[in-house]
Amino acid sequence: MSYPQRSTQLTFKPIDSIYEDRLRQFTDVNGHYKNLMLPKFFSKDILRYKEKPTDGHGSYLELKHWAAPALTKPFFKDVVPSKLDEFNKFQPGNGIGPAWSSHWFQVKFKVPSSFLKEEELWLAWDAGCEGMVFDKTGLPIQGLTGDGERTIFILPPEWYSSDKEYTFYIEMGCNGMFGSTRPTYNLKICEIQVPNLEAHALFYDFWILSDGSRESEAPQKYKASEICNRIMDTFDPDDVTSISRCRKIAQEFLGPNVDSENVYKESKLPPVNTVYAIGNCHIDTAWLWDFATSKTKIARSWSSQLRLIEKYPEYVFVASAAIHFKWLLDYYPDLFEKVKQAIKGGRFIPLGGAWVENDTNVPSGEGLARQFILGQRYFEHLFGFRSDIYWLPDSFGYSSQIPQLCRLAGMPNFLTQKLSWNNVDVFPNSSFNWVGLDYSQVLVHMPPDNTYTADANFGDVKRSVHNHKNLYNDQKGMLLYGKGDGGGGPTPDMVEKLRRIRGYADYAGGAMPTVDVGATVKEFFEKLRDDTHDGKDLPSWRGELYLEYHRGTYTTQAKVKNMMRISETLIRDVEVLASAASIAIEDYKYPHTKIEKIWADIGLCQFHDVLPGSCIQEVYHNDVWPLLTEVIEREQDLIKEVLQVIGLKEKGEGPLVKVNTLPWRRSSIVAVDSVPSGFKAFSQNEKYVAFDNTNGSLMVPVSSKPKFPSTITKKDGLYILDNGKLKASIDDNGLVRSLVDLSTGREIIDTTHLKGGNQFVMFSDTPLNFQAWDTELYSLGKFKLVESAVSVKVLESGPLISSLEVVHKLSETSRLTTVISLEAFDDSEDATPSSLKFDSTVDWDETYKFLKVQFPVTISEEFASYETQFGITKRPTHYNTTWDTAKFECCCHKFIDFSDFNYGVSLLNNNKYGGNVHTNVMTLSLLRAPKYPDPTADIGKHTFSYALLPHTGSLSYKTVRAGWEFNDRLNKAFHLSGAPAVTDVVSIAGDKNLILSNVKRGEDDFDTDSRGSLTENLPKKYVGLQTLVLRIYEALGGVSKATISVKGSIKKVFKTNLLEEEIEEIEFDSSNNSFKIFSRAFEVSTYRVVLRGN
Repeated sequence: MSYPQRSTQLTFKPIDSIYEDRLRQFTDVNGHYKNLMLPKFFSKDILRYKEKPTDGHGSYLELKHWAAPALTKPFFKDVVPSKLDEFNKFQPGNGIGPAWSSHWFQVKFKVPSSFLKEEELWLAWDAGCEGMVFDKTGLPIQGLTGDGERTIFILPPEWYSSDKEYTFYIEMGCNGMFGSTRPTYNLKICEIQVPNLEAHALFYDFWILSDGSRESEAPQKYKASEICNRIMDTFDPDDVTSISRCRKIAQEFLGPNVDSENVYKESKLPPVNTVYAIGNCHIDTAWLWDFATSKTKIARSWSSQLRLIEKYPEYVFVASAAIHFKWLLDYYPDLFEKVKQAIKGGRFIPLGGAWVENDTNVPSGEGLARQFILGQRYFEHLFGFRSDIYWLPDSFGYSSQIPQLCRLAGMPNFLTQKLSWNNVDVFPNSSFNWVGLDYSQVLVHMPPDNTYTADANFGDVKRSVHNHKNLYNDQKGMLLYGKGDGGGGPTPDMVEKLRRIRGYADYAGGAMPTVDVGATVKEFFEKLRDDTHDGKDLPSWRGELYLEYHRGTYTTQAKVKNMMRISETLIRDVEVLASAASIAIEDYKYPHTKIEKIWADIGLCQFHDVLPGSCIQEVYHNDVWPLLTEVIEREQDLIKEVLQVIGLKEKGEGPLVKVNTLPWRRSSIVAVDSVPSGFKAFSQNEKYVAFDNTNGSLMVPVSSKPKFPSTITKKDGLYILDNGKLKASIDDNGLVRSLVDLSTGREIIDTTHLKGGNQFVMFSDTPLNFQAWDTELYSLGKFKLVESAVSVKVLESGPLISSLEVVHKLSETSRLTTVISLEAFDDSEDATPSSLKFDSTVDWDETYKFLKVQFPVTISEEFASYETQFGITKRPTHYNTTWDTAKFECCCHKFIDFSDFNYGVSLLNNNKYGGNVHTNVMTLSLLRAPKYPDPTADIGKHTFSYALLPHTGSLSYKTVRAGWEFNDRLNKAFHLSGAPAVTDVVSIAGDKNLILSNVKRGEDDFDTDSRGSLTENLPKKYVGLQTLVLRIYEALGGVSKATISVKGSIKKVFKTNLLEEEIEEIEFDSSNNSFKIFSRAFEVSTYRVVLRGN
């Protein structure tokens, strides 16, 4: 063909923006031109609601409905067949409600004979809320989500393959995917459709091609636009066969294989970058819904994923949270068996290694350890394998000991994406080595699309490479797709889109990454490790992964945080006492199952919206508070039971003793209801008794008056508390105007800018986005000091304890009572340093306020030390960089310490987790008052304690021990009846920064009471013997050593991982049943001591 000399037709250049906007018309189901465009052919025929003819002939689709009473959520077995007589006729358009109620529908249908040979029939059902389809036997088949999210159910062919009636059931919950914002819902759509599958396939073709035409930087966009416009020009609304011609045009860019998994097996072009698309379904165990709703979300979501696995051979799905599998087994056992079959097939993959997707800021170190122990053991119990990845996409920051604990639980890999939410700095890595306090490391990937709920769109795949911050090191990214938070998971739309995106990359080329569907998370990390020489080519990040967002979650919902601290502390006491008793007393069995159940309930409440305080009111009032109350009661019952076995009781006339489960000598002043007759030791007005122990776990009353008594006097308008070590001057408003260390003459309180310590401050707290989650930097600039006290009075005048009660009116609706006390000083070498203590009770009813307490101190240092799990996290006290400024609010556990090289101050607490040190002001965060999602958050009565502990030298073991002692929940006296059957079973001597934090029996010991255990089918170990498991951590950051002594005949000693698997055998001295241990800085060690048995 020769180029013509003359033009016979003038042509124009398409206007890009106009032609791009035109594309939306083609697939718009609600557009003006829908009957001229592709939606016209979406359905070949439709059977709408129609009652069954009286003669039984012909097709029909009819409904009956039953509303569950109140807000109950009955299961299928509770409804069918027992409630069928109560079902009434129901028509589309009718309403159901109220919010959170449960409704059951019986659906009966017979399709027209013309439907019988169709490849697929679809039930379209949209009630605007969540539901689930059950077959007539009660097997869950698929979840439904209203408002267009998941409204199509492909009818199984056996339901309509013959000309007979079929009956099935749909359960609907009056809530959406993200809770409930409506009082009632309406069944908007109920019909059986005969889909034109080729029209729907063209819809997906066009979707991806039109997305490609909008890529501003890709040269392929113009060809994609041309193809889309050519498809629209070819389409004929009067000729259904035009669809096949349109699809052939689409294949020019997508290739011929997008209708099957073969698209992933053939490539026309070599891949530039690879995106591993992983189907997942993030189900918040509670958030804008309660635990009961989550159980239904799991079944709805996972049943839907089984259908995708059945329909799409390449599809692989992952699910985390061991408790979700337990709930499925408990409440939907038939569905669980289906899931288990898919797991065996390798396409439904449990992962995560934890009991729930937990918060990692607030739980104790042992709380984190038990998450892994419960999760990994339960996976092994159910499926015979464990997870190799800690899967935590949505938690609010990550503790610096996570890498070590992960490795000790058999998980070298870690995934999150939450740091993409930082609102100050951009986190610099996507794939990297995360190095913990002890230099343990995990391989981390943060999906570059910055979400775990991607829709699998064209842009999601591109961002999975283009946003990748380590392309220099590695050219692969992970894409997590699927409806999430409220569950749901991937949809057929997403799988279809990914097929076409793969075809686009293979045939159009350019900068479009190659998407891979079918690879597993494990394979991704193995490939990442291989391609980076075991991570050596990747950068490293040491220390915590601080989330620059959601800082209010250290404080919100103070009640649940208080209950968490109590329950974690008491269960430790249970284990210590029960371990000793079970070793020493033949008739006492260690209550393994009861302890395991307590830890499981504690672990449930550590979920990353529950413990941080970001759930709706119903979660706390109806689920969490009652559950943790019951947990604490069970713990107290177990303590009472074991103490009775040992020979202690709460009431009686025997000698008074105090139980000490901490492995060091200590003294303690205890409030008592009374003293027994003939009591010869010293007491303060028969109200307070000092206890001491020189050996063993039972502390006995001190017989003499204290050498350094506590006194209180008033001089020059100030109350003076003095114990010979500390001298505190307190004014009529409760401010500590002076605190002097009498042994050094050092003044601790700096009054240069503030009037004194114990200064309560009410901050305005109006975050930009998420009220329960966030507090913002600007809140620090808007505050009111709480100054004038309502009343001040002396409560106790020594010599064991002196105290002063100060009452403040915080506002017209809130009142704060603080008891400031100073105990007698114990000058023995290992005694806890003297501290000024504050016990507070608050009646709190505020809106958008944040209560904190501040102490200006005479310390100058760039960093402060915050106790976190099994160690210390140092954070800046200045605002030099934006990274420093972003840490204006930080997480702490039992103390914050601020020290220079020769002196320091520790701020202890018994149930608080937020605070900061800036310049020289130590601040402890106390209470917040957000109104969303719980409008009643923190309203009510609160109690908390904190103490200011000055010390010579820098931070030492004395502060660490003081933090443990300050959180003692067995701080009361018991009566001893006869000689105690047992005191303690293990002791530690050596470097005092080594903390023997937990003593327990082995998880698989044969002689414990493990009937009904979560993992009772795992094999027992050391039959005929007994084992003790010891958890020891190095608390301050130095290489250390110690000697462990056991009261029992040692047979073997092993160092183990968290799962109590042996790492190495340890030599021991059989002459005194002891062994030596050595620890790295911040190492968390576990030892299994095998005893010869009773």
